[in-house]
Amino acid sequence: MKAFVPKTLLGALAAAAGLAACSPTTTADSPAAAARTAEDLLMDRHDSVMAQAGRLFELRQQIATAKPANAGPYVRGLQAADNAMMAWMHGYHAPDTATTPAPARLAYIQQQQAKLQAVEKQMRGTIDSAAALLKQAPGTPAPATK
Repeated sequence: MKAFVPKTLLGALAAAAGLAACSPTTTADSPAAAARTAEDLLMDRHDSVMAQAGRLFELRQQIATAKPANAGPYVRGLQAADNAMMAWMHGYHAPDTATTPAPARLAYIQQQQAKLQAVEKQMRGTIDSAAALLKQAPGTPAPATK
């Protein structure tokens, strides 16, 4: 029990320090740190969504091979999700840290986070729909899940 109390206290102190570091009023550098953190999170999400993009291609190939009935809308949905991801990537321009104030950078990154979240939702929906189509198609091998 004695070992548990200090760990809990240390955890609470670490959490408080983390919250204080995120507070915009703690230091003059906080908005810049918040913008950097937000951009790191955005790029992590981008990497995660890009990993799903490979699944779009796999499903298009499986549908082309299996040729299930009424596959057109599913193929178009997969292509639209891929196009949405490509459009987001081509439209994203990281704000210049030297010339763009930190609050403006943070606002832009938050806006991009919302756009990427919408792309991710579209991608997940089309992947799930196409996988369900392939499961229903007679004689179709079950699609690999990731």
